[in-house]
Amino acid sequence: MKTLALFCAALLTSAVAHAETLNTAAPLGVELGKTTCARMPSGPNRTKTGTSPWAGGDTIEIRNLERFKLPGLTKATVNCDQHDTVALVTLNFDRSAMDDVVRQLDARYESKRKTDANAENGYAEWAAANGGIEMLYARDGKALVVAYWAKGAKAKYFSYSATRDKQPPAAVTPQGQL
Repeated sequence: MKTLALFCAALLTSAVAHAETLNTAAPLGVELGKTTCARMPSGPNRTKTGTSPWAGGDTIEIRNLERFKLPGLTKATVNCDQHDTVALVTLNFDRSAMDDVVRQLDARYESKRKTDANAENGYAEWAAANGGIEMLYARDGKALVVAYWAKGAKAKYFSYSATRDKQPPAAVTPQGQL
């Protein structure tokens, strides 16, 4: 009986660890929010292409895409923040790979929302334990982009509704009410 309880505990621990691994985003083996750009040596397969103006760290393009065995992958870019931590991994795919990409993302991550198939521009979003994933494409476009954001990075660098220089509008009281 004691052996059975230990086996069940080990099995449960293994299942939880496996579930967490499935929900952790590490595109191209680069874990979001943990891997540093310094660990990605430059060379013929990884080329520093500049500094990310929005995050303040290195921007690295990965050149040898065949080794990742992702059909339709045409470009891979890694953006690090000012602390040298991976903030964003962007993968560009040929549009013909869309069904396969969506199927893989649906199998691995929790789907948050998807636009209607007939929308002018397509958008889909998934959640990961260490960030979020977005897919963007134009309905008649030849490519699609999958962006893997480290947890909190998109909100930190691209808060669309926030303004630094402007004050919020004054409250308006409707006429006739106190």
